[in-house]
Amino acid sequence: MPRRTDSRSKMIHAAAELFRQRGYHATTFSDVVRESGAPRGSTYFHFPGGKAELAREAIARAGDEVEEMVDQAARHADDPASLIRAMAQILTSRLERSGYQSGCAIATMVLELAPRDEAFSADFDNVFTRWRAALVTRFEPLGIAPGRAAALADLTISAIEGAAVLSRAARSTEPFTTPIEALISAIDHDAASQPAAS
Repeated sequence: MPRRTDSRSKMIHAAAELFRQRGYHATTFSDVVRESGAPRGSTYFHFPGGKAELAREAIARAGDEVEEMVDQAARHADDPASLIRAMAQILTSRLERSGYQSGCAIATMVLELAPRDEAFSADFDNVFTRWRAALVTRFEPLGIAPGRAAALADLTISAIEGAAVLSRAARSTEPFTTPIEALISAIDHDAASQPAAS
């Protein structure tokens, strides 16, 4: 019999994937129970705050996921371009495997919830702050000056998020590849004219 913590973790994982695909409002506790295989009566035991508490746990997991993605991409990166390409490859592979259903871990929920809920907005902002910090930590050793690393991180996140939306709509990775390569070209041009980080 799975431990209580195993059941809770499976529910968070299932919820994160369902929220990623369908959004918050279109996902029910019944969907999460079915996808996770958790006991039906365990939902409010594990999440007494209801669906909102489950969503906040899924958002926190999204922060872990983006940090892990940056770490995975950085393992084979020897410059900013290869880091960004590696992240793009991770995300386009996920899009293709899911039939263009599974994009950013939180983008769908951001559009639904951030305009009306300050607590959720703060949670989403925290995930993007973690993503930005992870990128800055990786960009600086690759020769990007500290002041420019934060701006490049924001530009990278914006390009990836927008490209993911375009790719889901087109059901193709081409709309993802084109802006990412344009971003990389701009970075390469900019790097040639900037002093290396000390």
